[in-house]
Amino acid sequence: MNGCRGTAPFRERMRKGILGVFDTFAWVRAMWEGGSAATGFLDDYSDLDLVMVVEDDRVEEAFRLFESFLEAEYGITRRFRMPEPCWHGHGQCFYFIEDCPPLYYIDLLVEKLSSNERLLEPDRHGKALVWLDRDGIVTGEGSDPLELSRRRSGFLGMLGATLPLTLVETRKQIARGNAIDAVAQYQRFLSGKLAGLLNLKYRPERFDFGIRYADRDYPDGVNTRLERLLYPSSPDALPALLDEAEEWCRELLEGAAREE
Repeated sequence: MNGCRGTAPFRERMRKGILGVFDTFAWVRAMWEGGSAATGFLDDYSDLDLVMVVEDDRVEEAFRLFESFLEAEYGITRRFRMPEPCWHGHGQCFYFIEDCPPLYYIDLLVEKLSSNERLLEPDRHGKALVWLDRDGIVTGEGSDPLELSRRRSGFLGMLGATLPLTLVETRKQIARGNAIDAVAQYQRFLSGKLAGLLNLKYRPERFDFGIRYADRDYPDGVNTRLERLLYPSSPDALPALLDEAEEWCRELLEGAAREE
């Protein structure tokens, strides 16, 4: 973790500016930072993952007010509003602004007060950095263990069922000599199937997070092996690497099945 000493003044000015606008409106019920600020990995390259809870009929007003603030204080160079309905059920927009640290952007999630899906479980999303909470929304409660277990079981079943298909498709591209397709299919196999099984073993609360942030949760030896598999020296190296990755997957599947 690099820390954010270089960007800390900018981040604090941004926080105070946003709070200065939204704290004056009673229909804004809560605000917090998630992402790297919540997981303890904030550094100079981190974006701002900001969540805002508002009364149900104020979602669009919240976006308009936020954009007015950014335009006045920084200038918006680009924005992308996620098409709705989003997978998480909330409104979400990404903003790139002027006069900010390199690689910085803002990921704003606006949630309705009536929503029951907050993405706040500390075991999955870290400890939210609360800016404002009028109703005690940020409780710090963890995931429902029974529900998480049910979802993991379904995830494992899907991995086991689709593993043969993914392997056949990868080997097919290798056999055809289609280097681009073969490498792309191989990488999808590693980041999907293998990473999913490694998640079930080493970070079961975040089993569905894919390969992102694996280096934080996997043992060093696992990361070293995974990195070697992820970077084939040439397309000719793919058959042997795929055989190794398949054997690893089967070992992980057997271990996961025993623990079910």
